[in-house]
Amino acid sequence: MKIEELELGAVFQPEWDIRPIRVLAFDSEQVMYDSWLPHASRWGIDSLSQRISYYRIRTSSLLNKAMYLRTEIYTEQERAVHRPDLPFSFARIDSLEWPMTCPASTHDFPQSLSQAANGEKVLLDAPRIFLEPFGPKGGPKPSALIAAEDEKSFTVEEMLWHAARLQFQHLRDEKIIQGVGIYRSGIQRGLPSYYVWGAKSRMGI
Repeated sequence: MKIEELELGAVFQPEWDIRPIRVLAFDSEQVMYDSWLPHASRWGIDSLSQRISYYRIRTSSLLNKAMYLRTEIYTEQERAVHRPDLPFSFARIDSLEWPMTCPASTHDFPQSLSQAANGEKVLLDAPRIFLEPFGPKGGPKPSALIAAEDEKSFTVEEMLWHAARLQFQHLRDEKIIQGVGIYRSGIQRGLPSYYVWGAKSRMGI
């Protein structure tokens, strides 16, 4: 299958597992998916209200190492909760580091921050999300619900400010990542969830 033919709800049989997988969201680099549970005769995600961390794989690996079986209809409810239209990564900047003190406002960030998207106004189009910082050794810390100031979407500056105020208390002198970035992890209480990390994702993308 070519990437142009990939669609939401597509079911594949991977070479590396006997369990089929179903596409929940994808872009040119990654696919986020659900996995079939043979013992329960159902997909792993049986409730959209639970906290879910997506399984993920490189798009190229799925297309080259899994066989397309069929497409199971991707419902409007799934689309509303999974939000496959949202970016898998946001506000990735190599030249910026997470501050070790809590920023009082978005103005505490460098002025060049607004130029992170080559001068374009980049927004994360969701009024609320859950955001998860990481610990000194890279493990996850409790996530927090954050809300966009305009109740519609987050700007790069606004998102990084929220991330910095959640992250600063977990930082140590020894750095385990380089740069900054926000990455999609799944859903929580029916809302999109993201995690704080460096300029490259945990997958190295």
